[in-house]
Amino acid sequence: MKARGFTLVEALVALLVLSTGMLGAWSLQLSGLRAHNDAIQHAAAMELLHDMTERVRANYGAAPRYASASAAVPASGCAAASPCSADELAAVDVAWFAARAAALFPGEDTATLVEFVPATGPADSDDIAISLRWHGARERQSAAVHVPASPVAG
Repeated sequence: MKARGFTLVEALVALLVLSTGMLGAWSLQLSGLRAHNDAIQHAAAMELLHDMTERVRANYGAAPRYASASAAVPASGCAAASPCSADELAAVDVAWFAARAAALFPGEDTATLVEFVPATGPADSDDIAISLRWHGARERQSAAVHVPASPVAG
């Protein structure tokens, strides 16, 4: 008499193959979600950098004061009732940039840096380098922009 149907071994092998396939699909889904999260964080970082770039361009007369090390926030802040100087506004902008970055990317690894690179010759221009580093879903991430000035007239 011939036996019909599946044996227990065949059923277990089929379950093993199905489980392996499901694990692969789950791993692919998780990897996709991590990449999506990294992309969202990178887009938020670029938006923050773009905003800081616009702040520097709006107050370019105080460009050297945007360097993170030289920025000291005024005690009174800047408001319509008590306007501040261009240097104070630069300090407020740098403090806002650091606070916003810490809010968007919580964690000890989040760091902001604003550097002023003066022109090295008559054909060169001043440059502001704005960078942001944070820890993403898998690894450290970073983004940076440069704000050049028009060339110095020689």
